[in-house]
Amino acid sequence: MPAFMTTAVTKSSHITLFIHNIYIKTMEINFKRVHTGKDLSISTIVLLSGIGLFFLNKGLGILIAVCGVILLLICKEGYRKDGQGAVLTRTSEDLCKACRASIVDFLSGKDTTPVIKKGNEGGSVRIDVYFNREESIAYAQLYDFCNYAYEPATEVVELKGDKAAKLISQL
Repeated sequence: MPAFMTTAVTKSSHITLFIHNIYIKTMEINFKRVHTGKDLSISTIVLLSGIGLFFLNKGLGILIAVCGVILLLICKEGYRKDGQGAVLTRTSEDLCKACRASIVDFLSGKDTTPVIKKGNEGGSVRIDVYFNREESIAYAQLYDFCNYAYEPATEVVELKGDKAAKLISQL
């Protein structure tokens, strides 16, 4: 093989490996906790109640206002993918081992409807789902219980439209 062809093949394989590494890095999804409207409204009501009570009873007013500030800082019930986009709700379900194959097929696109049955004796399979009903979007990951810990059985799978709606309705 001539030298220029070897160089071209080598450069091509480096480009492919480089693109593959970028693809793997973009598949990592981080969900960040964020405030929801409900969190903000509850902590604001507690804070304003403390300010109002300050004029009647200074000690109690300060205590309740401090509780409102603490709620504002700590209480974050929503999630966002990489801190951006729609606010998602998280749910986890322990499932029976018999429905594992159906869920794996559904997440990989082979099956059209998942069969989800809750595990009675403490599930050996768990599914975590981050979803938003209004936008019909969901992110799901399946875990297996092995060596006293849940280990990922699948990657985080993004579901949109009807597929997301089917999974959300099953939960």
